[in-house]
Amino acid sequence: MASEPDLTRVREGARRALAELDGLDQRWRDTANPDLRTMLGHIGRRKSAQTWRMLQWQSYPAPNGAVDIPPPSSTARNRDFRPYSDGPAPVSPIDGVAVISKRQVTPELVIFRVERPEGFAFEPGQSVKVGLGDIRRSFSLVSAPHEPYLEFFVEQVPGGKMSERLRQVTVGDPVTLGMPKGGLSFNTGFKDHLMVATVTGINPFISILRDHIHRGAHLGQSGHRIHVMHGASYQQEFGYRRELEAMAASHPDTLRYTPTVSRPAEAGNEDWTGQTGRVDTLVRDALERDGRTPDNTLVYACGHSGMLDSVAEQVRPLGYRLVTENYD
Repeated sequence: MASEPDLTRVREGARRALAELDGLDQRWRDTANPDLRTMLGHIGRRKSAQTWRMLQWQSYPAPNGAVDIPPPSSTARNRDFRPYSDGPAPVSPIDGVAVISKRQVTPELVIFRVERPEGFAFEPGQSVKVGLGDIRRSFSLVSAPHEPYLEFFVEQVPGGKMSERLRQVTVGDPVTLGMPKGGLSFNTGFKDHLMVATVTGINPFISILRDHIHRGAHLGQSGHRIHVMHGASYQQEFGYRRELEAMAASHPDTLRYTPTVSRPAEAGNEDWTGQTGRVDTLVRDALERDGRTPDNTLVYACGHSGMLDSVAEQVRPLGYRLVTENYD
């Protein structure tokens, strides 16, 4: 089991590596020398893979009596994921990728897809920096590694520079893509998984679930039990409700999906007959009802910081391990 000094060193190394990745990204964009661009691309891909493994390891320190997660040198052999380097070498960052579809879920929420460049490799749940003109923001990928496009579900914040650009985007417009990095990932060292999200926080979980269903052996045959809890103010904000309900119907022994609205009495929710209440307030009851235990359950939370803090206050005193991604 890793000591706290070991974890501290890994965290510091990961932070430095993320900063170096941003620097490599900028140098790649600034150079016109094709040989140098190729070299920087190869360096960036290797460093991205190393950083991702460091982040994976430091996210799962095992307390006394818990399942111990192996360090980076053995994680790749024991975890069930494809190495980042599988397939053709990614050409990233990339300029001029076209938007191929765009759908407004609500006036504030948009789902859009862009072309997937040949050889663009990523792991389920990772994030990509997307650029429109001179504005760039990191978005979690909704798409899974086997899909021929890159899909994003984004909240458009009033007055936000990227949000205003997204409102104006049409099919065929070019975007730039950075190198995949960070994000949440499915840890097969645990049998049970509770995934908690608010609105667009569902993104990494969709990517993870699409990947598992595509590969077949994981859902229904691996013994994993996954409960996805998705909170929103209004039912229209569930951008992937139908897809998740279909997944759960096809794999009832493995996947459970619970959408909940926090404002059931307001206009837009009049016909809602499902769960009500803020998703973070329902976590403890869900763990008890599902028969989960801290020894075999990992809790994931993705969304705004208030929700993440609330989930942490509920699960950590009970001994559950929690991994989070902040969408503030």
